[in-house]
Amino acid sequence: MYEHGYLSLLEQCLETGEIVKGRNGHTRSVFGVAFEIRDLEEDTFPVLTTRQMYPRGIFGELAAFLQGATMLQQFKNYGCNYWDANAANWLPNKGIHQSQQRVGRIYGAQWRNFNGHDQLKKLLFTLKNEPTSRRHLLTAYNPTEVDQGCLPPCHLLAQYSVRRGAWLESCIYMRSVDLVIGLPTDVVLYATLQVLLANELRLYPGAMTFMLGDAHIYENHVELLANQVKRKPFAPPKLAFTKETSVLNFYPADVELLDYQHHDSIPYAFNV
Repeated sequence: MYEHGYLSLLEQCLETGEIVKGRNGHTRSVFGVAFEIRDLEEDTFPVLTTRQMYPRGIFGELAAFLQGATMLQQFKNYGCNYWDANAANWLPNKGIHQSQQRVGRIYGAQWRNFNGHDQLKKLLFTLKNEPTSRRHLLTAYNPTEVDQGCLPPCHLLAQYSVRRGAWLESCIYMRSVDLVIGLPTDVVLYATLQVLLANELRLYPGAMTFMLGDAHIYENHVELLANQVKRKPFAPPKLAFTKETSVLNFYPADVELLDYQHHDSIPYAFNV
């Protein structure tokens, strides 16, 4: 089960992590971890239940990424405020009203226009027409434009593979991973994307493997985290679509979680 593996990863980092002083605070850090999720094969959805999550904002972030958004307001229009703080702290936005602030050439901008190349359309084409290819890639790291976004990408590369002729699996590489806030959010985002891709390709959504570079817990999360790791997970919910949708035309209202039971939310600070 996804959440048991996640809680074990947290405990591993708490017990063995190296204390590191980073750009935005001290962390307990481990490096080079493989984290596998197989819940998608069982028609369940990997969202935390040991604390309440708010997937609507994650669905909004995914929708903005899929449209190649570069403006903060595009995320907010989809109900996602995750980029407010990073946009506000970005030097090119100083003195600019929030409604006109940019997030720049971040994930979705690279997915839809990587040096003139629409990776997302190419991914859909090759998965449909060359399913056994080993080149089903989606990358957010563009060395020529890495300074043109309000934050360098943390999840750099997703690779997809059609296994046994019917299952869509993925491997996602992350260079920097906030285990408490970032990883659970990114798991939901990439799981939703994988289900969208699988549905459009008439495949089953299969396993996901996250390859974590610097995986860390911020020191200001440790005290609250001690409470979360003691909680017993509920059964995971299911993802359901409210209407027929597609990867290129996805909106947050197109999807919802069914039977989402969870413990209370935990007020973890967001470290900018």
